[in-house]
Amino acid sequence: MSRRIKKITTVEDLDKIIKKSKKKPVFIFKHDITLSESEEAYQEYIEFIEENEEDILFTMVDVREYVEVSEAIEEMLEINHEAPQLILVMEEEVVWDDQQNNITLDNLIEVVNEFISI
Repeated sequence: MSRRIKKITTVEDLDKIIKKSKKKPVFIFKHDITLSESEEAYQEYIEFIEENEEDILFTMVDVREYVEVSEAIEEMLEINHEAPQLILVMEEEVVWDDQQNNITLDNLIEVVNEFISI
């Protein structure tokens, strides 16, 4: 795992991370290690992180290991569960989310350009 990714393991961690989205954008990656498409999306996410210079908080949750965190994401952010899924949170609100094969380096660059870059 990239050193720049914060692993979310508790609902308290999730709550703190959502609050941090008031100060800077937060990506939350919901990863299911048993799915090949999740591993492919995770590799795209890692590549994006390594190439990105924006001030963004990158996080992930293993949806099988931390089921309660995955469920809390649905409830707190009012979105449907998918895996893999990548969510962009700003000002404690979901501004973008996508799943599976749509999590690509090119799409993530577009998302940053649309929602984050000045």
